[in-house]
Amino acid sequence: MTDYPDECLDECSAERPAEKLDERTELLIGVEGIARLRAARVLVAGLGGVGGACAESLVRAGVGTVLLLDHDQFGRSNLNRQLLCTETVIGQSKAEVAVARFAAIRQDITTIPLPFFLQESGVPDVLNQYPLDAIADCIDSIGVKAVLLAEARLRGIATMTALGAGNRLDPRAIRVGTLGEVQGCGLARVLRSRLRRLDCDLDFPAVYSTELPQKPAPHIPTDTGIRPRAVNGTISYMPNIFGHIVAGEIIRGLLARG
Repeated sequence: MTDYPDECLDECSAERPAEKLDERTELLIGVEGIARLRAARVLVAGLGGVGGACAESLVRAGVGTVLLLDHDQFGRSNLNRQLLCTETVIGQSKAEVAVARFAAIRQDITTIPLPFFLQESGVPDVLNQYPLDAIADCIDSIGVKAVLLAEARLRGIATMTALGAGNRLDPRAIRVGTLGEVQGCGLARVLRSRLRRLDCDLDFPAVYSTELPQKPAPHIPTDTGIRPRAVNGTISYMPNIFGHIVAGEIIRGLLARG
């Protein structure tokens, strides 16, 4: 048995001072930074692998109001990568599960579930109904993605968009830049085409990968009325890294505002 000096034992057994919820965050960004995040309202559009990680990072950082948009329910195929998915929530609404999970993390944050499928025509109504400081664009539907970015630009709402994380393995290839400069990403190419039709510039900030993707599986029908789409292979860490980067860029933008 090791003998310790009496003073060491006294120090180790002393009661630790009470910790504050945002103590570690405040050490990094200060009281003013905490206040800026607490006053912010951010929409997370899509709560899959990317959006779920993004939303949780925003909540843990102390963003005051987080809107959680997703029409889907969790399935077993989500378990390999989606942070919000566990065996106990299979078949449940992603938006509602997110609200419950985040309430268990911290109860001083307002989370608003939006458990419906966002149509292109419905984007203006959502943005008019909910005042926002920023949008985390983590959705797959390219048409809605383009309209969401365009309408946000018209309203002066900051955006950060996630491009293709599927069919990729190399986290070292992840970059942050503008949509106009992205190469080798099919989603980016089609999104640029849609935005040009909406007479939009292509300088939207985005997270993307320079890794050439592997081939997706064949297109399969969906049960949501959306046209058949290809299924991408995914690995546990890639969508989550994308999501944390989206959250990080949004948080840095909120803190940089005067």
